[in-house]
Amino acid sequence: MKLPFFSALRMSLITAGAFVIMANSDGVAHNQNKDRTGAPGSDNTCQQCHSGGAFTPQVNAFLVAQGDIALEAQYLPGEVHTIVVEVSSSGNPAGYGVHGTVVFGDGSNAGELIDQDANDCIWLDEVDGRHIFEQNDLCASGLFEVEWVAPEEGSGPVSVYVSSIAANGSGTSSGDVFVGGQFDFEEGVSSVEEEAVAAFGAFSRGQGQLEVSCDHAARCAIFSLDGRVLFDGDIDAGRHLLDLDHTGWTVIRCMTSSGSVWMERIWMNA
Repeated sequence: MKLPFFSALRMSLITAGAFVIMANSDGVAHNQNKDRTGAPGSDNTCQQCHSGGAFTPQVNAFLVAQGDIALEAQYLPGEVHTIVVEVSSSGNPAGYGVHGTVVFGDGSNAGELIDQDANDCIWLDEVDGRHIFEQNDLCASGLFEVEWVAPEEGSGPVSVYVSSIAANGSGTSSGDVFVGGQFDFEEGVSSVEEEAVAAFGAFSRGQGQLEVSCDHAARCAIFSLDGRVLFDGDIDAGRHLLDLDHTGWTVIRCMTSSGSVWMERIWMNA
């Protein structure tokens, strides 16, 4: 599953009180020394306090290996991956929150999280020996990434646990909505080279137009970072000029009939 990597996916987690997460603040691991990921042995999640919002959030997570290969059901032992989490919602929330971990079935740490860029919204923490990734401030985007080194061969399945929130930005837990998820990944048996697929490409052509090229027919969805769908349909192999009437960051996600996934983030010129 090939996916030229979009390198600036970001989100935030909102923290407040003993069992809550407050907007525009650090995460619960950092402020409360609490693990609210939903993983085995963790504390209560943020669901009990974050409620009442007019949002319907959804969360998804997948892995990217070697910078451009998307893996939705497996990991490659010993390889550096990027955990990509996508949170979206109706109702135009002010921002999103995230608090997560990667563990084996017994709840022990799986692999190693790598330090993030000091300028992004995500940082790494630890609670009772468990590694945690979470926000360090409120961020508007529901897309974020965390670097992760997969465990060695023979380690078996791992799970990414995510607690996330669509927040109204009021600075309290009232009016927010929680959504959590468990995303399981089997130990892969293929190499990075075996996972690679035929090339895709995308280029901004100005005036809201996007050129997409591919070696195989695919189903493609194109959307803005605020979740608006700009295009959703089938494209044939070859070059295509799409009039999206959009400027700014655009995310393209295409899937071939064999299930190979490609994704890229493009800046659309005016």
